Amino acid sequence: MRKHLLQVAAFLTAAVILYGCSKSSSTTNPPSSTAPTIPSVTFSGPTTTSSDQYAQMTKSYALMFNGLSSYFTAYQGLRAAQNGNTWSWTYSNPATNFTGTLTVTQQSSGGYSWKLVLNGKESATDTVTYNNWTAMTGTTSSDGKSGSWTIYNENTAIIAALYTWSTSSSGTLTGTLKSYSNTGTLEATITVTNNPDKSGEVDIYSGTTLVFKATWIANGSGQWWTYDNSGTQTGTGTWT
Repeated sequence: MRKHLLQVAAFLTAAVILYGCSKSSSTTNPPSSTAPTIPSVTFSGPTTTSSDQYAQMTKSYALMFNGLSSYFTAYQGLRAAQNGNTWSWTYSNPATNFTGTLTVTQQSSGGYSWKLVLNGKESATDTVTYNNWTAMTGTTSSDGKSGSWTIYNENTAIIAALYTWSTSSSGTLTGTLKSYSNTGTLEATITVTNNPDKSGEVDIYSGTTLVFKATWIANGSGQWWTYDNSGTQTGTGTWT
C-alpha cells in the first residue's frame, strides 16, 4: 500500500522529464462518539474519447490524484478504536508481522490531524522492514473539503511528496502534488483543477518552470501547451 504513493510521486517526476517537453492532544470540544471520515477526494479529467496523446495524458494526470485517496481503502473497512478525541484504524498482515496504524486526532479548531505508522514487512518478498516508522502525516478541515498529506521517503523523515487539496466557496476543487529529491529540492509539481461546470485544468512544472498545461470545457474538448525547461512554448494543439 505504502509503495503506491511513492510510485505516484516517482511517476510525477518521470512524467515531467518525459514531457519536459501519539497521544491525544487536548481539545476544548467534547470528543465525538463517531470516528471522522478517512479523507477521500475525487478528481475528474476531461470527458473525451479523443485519441490525442495530450488529451489522454491530461485524463491520466487527473485520475492519478484519485490513487492517493484509494491508498486508504484497506483502512476504511476497519472499525476504529477510540481513546478520547483520538481514533485509530489498524491494518495487519500476520504472515509478515506487518501492521499499519492510521491515527486521527480532533483539534480544538474542529479540524483533524492524521498520522500513518508502519511496522514489519508489507509482503514476504519485501526486503524493507519498518520499525515504528511514520510514513505519512496530514491535516483535514472539519468538513473534509481541504487538507494536506506529507509523504516521507522510505524509512526516513525526509519529505518525498506533499499533496494538498481545497474546495472554494463556489465548488472548485484544486489538488496539488509536489515531489522532492532526497536533499529536499523541489523536483516537480502537478496541479489539477475541477470546476463545478465540468471544465478543468492540469498544470505540470519541472522545478518551478511550467512545462505542460491543458484546459478543457464542460463537453470534454480542450487545448494543450508544451514548454521547454526555459519556459518557452514548444507546441500547442486541441482535442474534441
